[in-house]
Amino acid sequence: MGGRGTYAIGNNVKYQYETVGKINGVKVLQPIDDSRSIKLPEESHKSNSYIVLDKSGVFKQMRVYNEKHEAIYEVGYHQEKSLGSGKVLHVHLYAKPGDINHKKADKFAIGPGNEYFEKVKKYLSGVKI
Repeated sequence: MGGRGTYAIGNNVKYQYETVGKINGVKVLQPIDDSRSIKLPEESHKSNSYIVLDKSGVFKQMRVYNEKHEAIYEVGYHQEKSLGSGKVLHVHLYAKPGDINHKKADKFAIGPGNEYFEKVKKYLSGVKI
């Protein structure tokens, strides 16, 4: 698993992630260096989505990529200041596929009936809904 998009500009970098499992067929990644923050790659050349768990093994984030390997949205379960305190299930949409600066979290927590929730609910390991 490569760096956070750096190969796209022609630089080869040391692998920064390792696959530590799968949830319903989607790879669960973690940083090889435990001191690094838990973030997902900005692009993917091998999978159409990745998941990262928090240190206690609970779903933290899932990023979904299009056919051009660009991030198109991500679902998170963590604190999001604009949505209040504590962990909240939410979605970030990318204004433009692959744009690192995604939009702020949706102003509502996603739940049953929401299209993004329906797409990812089977991956929400440990999330209390």
